[in-house]
Amino acid sequence: MFERVEIGDAPDDGAGDSLREGFEKLNRNFGLLADRLAEISAELADLRAQEAPDWPGSFAPRHVAERPPDQPPPLLGAVWVDASAGAVYVSAGTGAVSDWVKLATSRG
Repeated sequence: MFERVEIGDAPDDGAGDSLREGFEKLNRNFGLLADRLAEISAELADLRAQEAPDWPGSFAPRHVAERPPDQPPPLLGAVWVDASAGAVYVSAGTGAVSDWVKLATSRG
C-alpha cells in the first residue's frame, strides 16, 4: 500500500511531514512501483512464452532493484537491473554474488 505524504492544511503550519519524512515515503512508494513493474514484466514474459511454444528455451528471470546484486543468481542467464545506477547485470553462474557480470550502465 502506498504511503501518503502529509502536507498539512496550510504552508508551514507544522502539520505535514518533514521534507525527510516525505521523501522517505516517496522512496518507499517508488520501490513498491519498481517491484510491481518487475512482477508485471515477469507475468507478461510468461504469457509471451505460452504464445511462443517454438521459442528455443525459456525466458530468463529478471529482478529490478535500487541496488546492485547482493545475492547469488538463481540460474544461469538471469538478469538484474540496478535502477539507481542504471546498470544491467547478467549471471554467468549460480554459486556466488560475484557470478553477476555487469553488462552496461546508462550513467557515467
